[in-house]
Amino acid sequence: MNIYRHSQWNTIENIFPEIEMCLQTYYDLIDECADYPEWQRKVRFDLGNTVSFLALFIDESTRDLAVEISPVYARFDAEKQLYFK
Repeated sequence: MNIYRHSQWNTIENIFPEIEMCLQTYYDLIDECADYPEWQRKVRFDLGNTVSFLALFIDESTRDLAVEISPVYARFDAEKQLYFK
């Protein structure tokens, strides 16, 4: 879905469900650690870059659609500045 990884199979319909599942699992873990800020920070530090890479794999032309159809992607989109300090 970006200029470097284009193929006929690389469409939002094919890969977005997996990206969305990874985001949901990541945010479930973040939310479970809400009472433990040290663990929450560790999860963000250890997994945040990988998760953000997956989420940013979606290019700008499909980003708006992803935000519309997925609450978890919308959450990432609103918080993505956390991963780029």
